[in-house]
Amino acid sequence: NNIIKMAPLLPTATGILLALAVHNLNAVNGFSLSSHRTHHVHTTALMSSSWNDDYDDSYRSAPSRGSSTRQKSGRTRRSNGGGRSGRGRGSRDGQVSSGRGSGQPRPNRQSKESIRYPKNSYGYDDDDEYDSPNNNGDRRIQQQRMTNPIGCPLFGTCPGCVVDDYVADIDIIKSAQLYFSSGSIQKHISSSSRGRQSRGRYYDGDDEDDEFYEIKVPSSITQWRTQAKLAVASDKKWSRNAGCKIGLYQRNSHDVLPIPDCQVHHPSINKAVEAVVKATREVRTPAYQEDTGHGLLRFIQCQVELSTGKVCLTLVMNCEKLKECQPHLSYLVKELKRSEPQLWHSIWCHCNDSAGNAIFARDVTRWHPIEGPPYIREKLPGADPDSREGLLYFSPMVFRQANYEGFGEIAKQVREVIPNGSKVCELYAGVGLLGLSALLHHGKMAEEYDDPDGGIQWLRCSDENPENARCFERAVSSMPMKITGRSPKQLQKDNGKKGKRTRKNYKGKKSDKELSIKDLMDSMMSEASDESKPPPVDPSEKVTYMQASAAAAILKGQALGANVLIVDPPRKGLDEPVLQQLCQPYNPNQMYAEKPNALSHMARHTVNWVNDVRTLIYVSCGFDALARDCDQLLSSNAGWKLESATGYVLFPGSNHVETVVVLRR
Repeated sequence: NNIIKMAPLLPTATGILLALAVHNLNAVNGFSLSSHRTHHVHTTALMSSSWNDDYDDSYRSAPSRGSSTRQKSGRTRRSNGGGRSGRGRGSRDGQVSSGRGSGQPRPNRQSKESIRYPKNSYGYDDDDEYDSPNNNGDRRIQQQRMTNPIGCPLFGTCPGCVVDDYVADIDIIKSAQLYFSSGSIQKHISSSSRGRQSRGRYYDGDDEDDEFYEIKVPSSITQWRTQAKLAVASDKKWSRNAGCKIGLYQRNSHDVLPIPDCQVHHPSINKAVEAVVKATREVRTPAYQEDTGHGLLRFIQCQVELSTGKVCLTLVMNCEKLKECQPHLSYLVKELKRSEPQLWHSIWCHCNDSAGNAIFARDVTRWHPIEGPPYIREKLPGADPDSREGLLYFSPMVFRQANYEGFGEIAKQVREVIPNGSKVCELYAGVGLLGLSALLHHGKMAEEYDDPDGGIQWLRCSDENPENARCFERAVSSMPMKITGRSPKQLQKDNGKKGKRTRKNYKGKKSDKELSIKDLMDSMMSEASDESKPPPVDPSEKVTYMQASAAAAILKGQALGANVLIVDPPRKGLDEPVLQQLCQPYNPNQMYAEKPNALSHMARHTVNWVNDVRTLIYVSCGFDALARDCDQLLSSNAGWKLESATGYVLFPGSNHVETVVVLRR
């Protein structure tokens, strides 16, 4: 230690030799040179100028894949496993520094157990140990996902992916980074959020606001796709009945390119596609020909049930009615079941004879189950896999995320930013994945901490697809009664008595007797004595679903009384009536109400239907629409402030980012 303190006074070469010698002696005696922070400082002073520029990065970073320089997108970058858009911690503005990552050999420094990381793109600063169980796993996984190649042999010819490696180095993420770092957005960030959200981003220490937008890769970059919609064409140009080829349309054309062994497809999807191709050749299924309008098989959809690995297959046929598909449909289904009897969860037929590129017709009568159960079942995000805490149900008629595992990470963030004891409304809910995941999470936390006032007080979901409501009700029935507040269906029946009319008294209890004036007065007096207590939530109204569009639902009072609003709109963004309501300022003169009847004394155009919403969670799949909506929300006088913005590379390889923005007021 004394030698190291004196080393700065010595010539550079002598100082380096002494430092290395002392380090070797310490290693022999069981000490680590990096165990004291001062040693880093003194040893840094001994480094030559070529090492000084990048000492923290090359000396204190764990080895990572691909530490060589590479040419990408017209500029040199070093793939040392960190940083925004795939840049390393040592690179600044896309230029490689002169440190070890540029070709210098790694010096024989401290052992793995004592290596410390600098503050890097995954949110860990110098005080986080390499072997910390809370940091090591997530950081290294994110590092690998950010830098590892997908390794697809079809890259360049297949239109499905725009990058084969550095999956976060895509144009849409760069646009998002520029947007959230702009001055017009930075001034709307809440003071409590500044500097707090540094996970998932490169931070160079020069720009305080550069770390607000967080980037994550929530799943593996290969085999993540559990749902695929693929086009069908004739295998041979001059023979319609020679079987089919299945794949994606080539760029700027409708020529189908087969994609066997796709690296991002779940293995069951690749196996299913191969089975369908062989079956169409075996039974001579005619493929649809776009130029003539003849042929039968147009598209296929494959959905994987993760718990079993089986595939729900939908065959899209060029016909109006099911009987017009025969006998080819029966031959094809029989061959599929014969060749791969264990692969299929279910088989559906969808009739679509319309012109254009729409895969499915909007008419629900066009769907026909052929074989197997009607629903795919998946574990509800946040549920214990070893216990029956909740399932989600999906039929081919409802929307399901192509990367179900990755979207589970989004659901995790959503449920964690919801305050305990909230009243939650979810628009564009689909089957209710986000809302039900939050309901389960907060219910379990309330039970764990024995908090009678904890959990979500009520949850209201809505969407316009009627099949979503049926899937939602099945999911709620699979969840614990103490969380949903609902009784099993067999207990809801009136002891098997049917057709017997009963009356409900004032307290809601069933009675065969007429309600007298005395009973009514007694009930009113007993309730008047309990005015100080908040009215209990009707168990039948704790978890509800409204079949309506987002615009219709919000104007029907779906969000009245809610303090948390979740929106997960399609790519086009929020509907105009929803956005207009969210841009209205808080009205202190409007009484608190959970049902529109309580505001019947007000003119409908004066009612603020989201007056009590304090937290807005916006899950976006179209960043352009998100930016447009955020501009309107933040520039309005509604009082919204940005708390966090997280970009999820949900579909690695594509130029797409799923963004979760949390706003509070």
